[in-house]
Amino acid sequence: MSKVVKIDKIVYGGYGLAKDDKVYFVPYTLEGEEVEIEVVQEKKDYSLANPINIIKPSPERVEPVCKYFTLCGGCDFQHIPYEKQIEIKKEILKDQLLRIGKVDLPIEKVYPSQPFNYRNKAQFKFDGKNFGFYRPNSNQVVDVDYCYLLKEDLNQIIQPLKKFLFKYALSPSQVIVFSNSKNQKLIKFVFSDSSQITNIIPKIEIYKDEIDENIKGIGFYDKEKRQLLLGEDVIFETVDNYKYRVSMDSFFQVNIYQIKNLIDLVVQEVKDKGYKRAVDFYCGVGTFSVPLANYVREVLGIESNEEAVKDAKANVKHNNLKNLKFLKAKTEKGLKYAKDFKPEVIVFDPPRSGLNKTIIREISKIEPIQKIIYISCNPSTLARDLKDFKEYGYNPLKVSMVDMFPQTHHIESVVVLERI
Repeated sequence: MSKVVKIDKIVYGGYGLAKDDKVYFVPYTLEGEEVEIEVVQEKKDYSLANPINIIKPSPERVEPVCKYFTLCGGCDFQHIPYEKQIEIKKEILKDQLLRIGKVDLPIEKVYPSQPFNYRNKAQFKFDGKNFGFYRPNSNQVVDVDYCYLLKEDLNQIIQPLKKFLFKYALSPSQVIVFSNSKNQKLIKFVFSDSSQITNIIPKIEIYKDEIDENIKGIGFYDKEKRQLLLGEDVIFETVDNYKYRVSMDSFFQVNIYQIKNLIDLVVQEVKDKGYKRAVDFYCGVGTFSVPLANYVREVLGIESNEEAVKDAKANVKHNNLKNLKFLKAKTEKGLKYAKDFKPEVIVFDPPRSGLNKTIIREISKIEPIQKIIYISCNPSTLARDLKDFKEYGYNPLKVSMVDMFPQTHHIESVVVLERI
């Protein structure tokens, strides 16, 4: 049973919000549009619906460039001009901070991105027949031959990868590819069944010849445990004057055009301030720790991923730093070391789930802390955490938005807090 609704505004998650007999969340819509919808999921207080006909389109609506848009779950904003995407994300960020966190601040700076071909990492799914990405809210794989979010060199290996998998009867559930600015690549073949790994060809030259000559290393995984490595385990990326070693099993920011902007936002908060010590939680390979060490007397990075910590320690040497150390520990355990370190500055770059009250409470007990820099990819958990920080004596002073994920609803932001 279909019905027609009018979209009031776009809300977090990329949905159009409509109010009729109840609240409806409708993807792929724009404010002011009249849309015929079909309910796909009923909830107590709202319904999820799909648009089946745009009866009165917004004058701002554009034709998506990708033929897989709405079929593939990777994008949800391709029907919106990029400038409008930025406006929408800015308003959503402000709304989430105010409504959840009771934080009423203007977005001080906004950093747009190149809108397409920005991703340096792809996670391809493979079901034995289709090679591509999942459908929205599904584990069904959409077969693709091009993705407008990926760097061009990653698009160029899609067809060779498909041919290779079929030719050699390989059936990984995932193929994950990371490419640096020199187009050098690390590839992970992830198998759900270890018996399938026996079909692989143990010569990296064949992969280079048939897939891409710039492959530096290939790992074969039984779920998440690596069983075999061909070639090298790491490649290097340079951002500004900083050199980063990134291994197959660690993490690096995916938007090649925005990493420097994130680093600059962190650096400007410590540069020429005379801070003696800083702690960087969830530090990864040292994306922020390395630059911080150029402006703070001592820096401690804390990270739970063992491979990322190995990379981070290597990056101390690659950047000729004497005042930077890394510790492998989960954040809760790392708090003890942070207390002993007595930092004046804390940097957080947590996963989407954000922090928790225990972490925030314990951080508030570290008396020397003057400033907290919180990098977030989820405005709702950010807002929740900022509310808790205020309760423990830290006031948000400024908010910036860095668009790491154009054509999607995802929002990256940087908030600076100081002790009240």
